[in-house]
Amino acid sequence: MFIRVVDKIVFATLFVAALQVPILADHYRQYLSGYYDATREEVSAMSALATQHGYASVGAMLNALRQNSEAVVRADAERKSALYTKLSHIEQGVKPLEYGHYYEKAWYMVSPSNAPTLQKVLGNFSPSVPLTPSSIVFSFITALLVNLLLWSPYLCYCQVRHLKHKPRHASYR
Repeated sequence: MFIRVVDKIVFATLFVAALQVPILADHYRQYLSGYYDATREEVSAMSALATQHGYASVGAMLNALRQNSEAVVRADAERKSALYTKLSHIEQGVKPLEYGHYYEKAWYMVSPSNAPTLQKVLGNFSPSVPLTPSSIVFSFITALLVNLLLWSPYLCYCQVRHLKHKPRHASYR
């Protein structure tokens, strides 16, 4: 009986934890969207600057700035180039968080390359319960599977013990 109570507590804990994934993904998406808007605005300003000064593209302007004799101009060109690259990375991140399913969102957030951003998002995160049926269903399935995975060694042990103590019947010929 004690094991059944512990099983229910473990499942409830896993379920509540799994319910946080959609909420965390939403917070993460909002964080990325704000960062994306600011980065896109900066890249648009670079594009306007490149057009204003007769460069064919932002890349051509940045290449010219990299060849400048002033170290500060070269460093600024590298920073702007990194910002330009970061914009495409952010765009790729917003897509799975916006349109992906539960597991895509979770996988994207916990990938090692996104750990610094996840830490920032977790700093402002407060637990709650999602209201969408799909989030609840995915959370339930995830909690159920993890719970089964956690308890499978114990269940196997019980099954083996049951088979060892099972009375053996004499065969009739």
